[in-house]
Amino acid sequence: MDISIQKVMNQGTEQWLVCAGSIIVYFRDQQSALEFSSQLKERVEAPHLLPSAEHQVLVKEMQFESV
Repeated sequence: MDISIQKVMNQGTEQWLVCAGSIIVYFRDQQSALEFSSQLKERVEAPHLLPSAEHQVLVKEMQFESV
């Protein structure tokens, strides 16, 4: 997932946007935006385990889509 930070001016006020996919979150200061994006990146990149039954369904769906 691409996560980016942008500085924008809104009615003369500096704001910071964190963009993650189609989600945009506004922050009042750069430090808050950096902390949020760092935590989000850690969570996205963390290992995730699926329960075995759901994993099997997902694998079957992926195989079906690739045919």
